[in-house]
Amino acid sequence: MNYRQVETFKAIMDSGSITEAAGILRISQPAVSKALKQLEAELGLRLFSRTTKGIAATEEARLLYTEVERTYFGMQNLARFAEGLRDRQQGRIVVSTIPALGIAWLPAMVARFSDKYPDVTISLHSSNSADAARLVGAGEIDLGIAQLRSDEFNLSRRKLFELEGVVAMPAGHRLADKEMIVAQDLAEETVVALGPEDEFRRRLTQALDGAGLRYRGVIDASLGVTVCALIAAGCGIGIVDSEAARINQSTGLVFRRFSPTIRVPIVLFRQRGRPSGKLVEAFSAMLQPPPQFGSGYG
Repeated sequence: MNYRQVETFKAIMDSGSITEAAGILRISQPAVSKALKQLEAELGLRLFSRTTKGIAATEEARLLYTEVERTYFGMQNLARFAEGLRDRQQGRIVVSTIPALGIAWLPAMVARFSDKYPDVTISLHSSNSADAARLVGAGEIDLGIAQLRSDEFNLSRRKLFELEGVVAMPAGHRLADKEMIVAQDLAEETVVALGPEDEFRRRLTQALDGAGLRYRGVIDASLGVTVCALIAAGCGIGIVDSEAARINQSTGLVFRRFSPTIRVPIVLFRQRGRPSGKLVEAFSAMLQPPPQFGSGYG
C-alpha cells in the first residue's frame, strides 16, 4: 500500500465519488478506478460497492479510513519536515556541555543560532567532560563541548578556545590591589577549590606543588559559580575559570590573573565517521569564544 494508493482512497472517501476524486487529484477518472482496483486486489478487500447513486463505502473501507486519515496526515507532516530540512529551517540538534559553559556562553550561542534558524529545535544538556564525550561517542547526542579529557578513539576533536584560571576574592581582600597573584600569595589563605576531578583544580595543585607550597582548603565545589558564591559568603578565596568570573563580575568579587598561568582547552567533540547534517555543521561553525579575561571582568 503506497502513498499514491492512500491518497486515492482518501480522495474517494472524502468526495464519495470517483469522478470528484479524479478532480481533487487532478488525474483522469480511469486512473482513479485503476488505482482503486489495485488497492482492493492488494488488500484482498472490497472497499466500495456500486449503487444506483454511485458508489458506497463498505464497512471495511470505513474502518480503513480511520487509520488512513491518521497515516496520511502523518505522511504530509513528514514531507513538510523533510522539505524544511532541505532548506535548513527545521530539525533538531542535541548538545551537551560542561556546567561552566551552560550558564551564559552556550545560551548566547543558541540565541544567535535560533535567530537565524527559528524552527530548529535545540536540546541542551549539562554534564561533566567524561560524560559529554561518552554520549557523543555512543551516538546519543550530536555535539559535546567540554574539557579535553577523553581518549575515546571514535571521537573527532576541534579546539574552540581556552579558559583561564583566575583568582576570585572579595573586593576588600588584602590581595585585591595586586594585578597578578602568584603561588606564594596563597600560602596563608584559605582556598575554596573546584572538585578534585576538575582540570583547573588539578593544574592548581601542580603549580603549588612545583613551588613547594600547600594551600589550606576546607571546602570544594563542582561549579565555578558555586565557588564564587562561597567566596562572596566569606569562606576564603579561590581559583575559578574565566567564564565563571565573567558571570560573577557583578557580585562584589574581584578577579585577578594567576601565575603560573593555568589554561584549559575547551574542545568540540563529534562522533568520528558519523555523517553530519547541515544544521549541525551550521551550529558548529557559529560557535565563538567568550570574551578573554580582562575584557569586561570585575
